[in-house]
Amino acid sequence: MAKAAERIGSPTQSPFHGIDPATVHNLREIAQSFSRLQKRRHVADYDNATFWTHTDALDEVTTAATAFSLWHSIKTENIAQDYLVSLLIRPRS
Repeated sequence: MAKAAERIGSPTQSPFHGIDPATVHNLREIAQSFSRLQKRRHVADYDNATFWTHTDALDEVTTAATAFSLWHSIKTENIAQDYLVSLLIRPRS
């Protein structure tokens, strides 16, 4: 899932041609948020040296809420549905 999110989040790895730029932008924001939140969750779960403030936690919750809001705006688009599938399957080499 992380690799799929990183692939979509990168303009050089997933250039979308002929698709509404706003939709592409929103999908990339969602993918980047997924990657960031997953990395931050790993820090929260396994790095006992990291101190989380209330503000730090609220920032992460805001990131997730924004991603869900963006998802709501594009969830019926074909590229959004393709992204969901890419989270579940690996691309063939």
